[in-house]
Amino acid sequence: MRRLLRHHGALLTCLLALAAAAPASAQDDGPQLRKFGVLLDAGAPHGVGLSAVLRPLPWLRLQAGPTTNSLSFGLRGGVSILPLQTFIAPSFNAEAGHYFGSDYNDVVDWLGSNPSRSAEAISDVTYDYIGGSVGLEIGSAKRFNFFLHLGLSYVSLNVDDASALIQDVADDPDVTARNLSVRATIPSVKLGFLLYFF
Repeated sequence: MRRLLRHHGALLTCLLALAAAAPASAQDDGPQLRKFGVLLDAGAPHGVGLSAVLRPLPWLRLQAGPTTNSLSFGLRGGVSILPLQTFIAPSFNAEAGHYFGSDYNDVVDWLGSNPSRSAEAISDVTYDYIGGSVGLEIGSAKRFNFFLHLGLSYVSLNVDDASALIQDVADDPDVTARNLSVRATIPSVKLGFLLYFF
């Protein structure tokens, strides 16, 4: 045993020194990853949103919070994959959201029309979407960044009772309908920033 310790003493000493130094070097790498923050963004077609952010891993970001499109309020949730931790980095993003019933008569007014019979039909419109985007994130990955996301969204707009709307368009009071659902895939863009607090 003495012979083993004598011959391998230097090796054991080096291994013990490395094991003791490893935690110290890990602490010297810099401040710990900030995991909680807030995100503010604006874009088309989904409006303005404010989200709480959780970053459990350096490359994974989760967010959820309220949104508005100036006609109604909604909720959304999303996930982002951040493959690089550099000052300028790409991101891959997915989110889903829901807007609660809202009055879309203002949209009709903006378009220069004022339907009479359909006014009630478009006073309770819900709006759901899911989307994916590729982003460019600029800033400190540990503290804050600005971002631009470009992608596609699958949108579903629902009117519970579309009879009045169809009657107004067809100019036929005898037409009946139960509900109306409009679905489309459209481009989306979003610009915003986020700040990590702790």
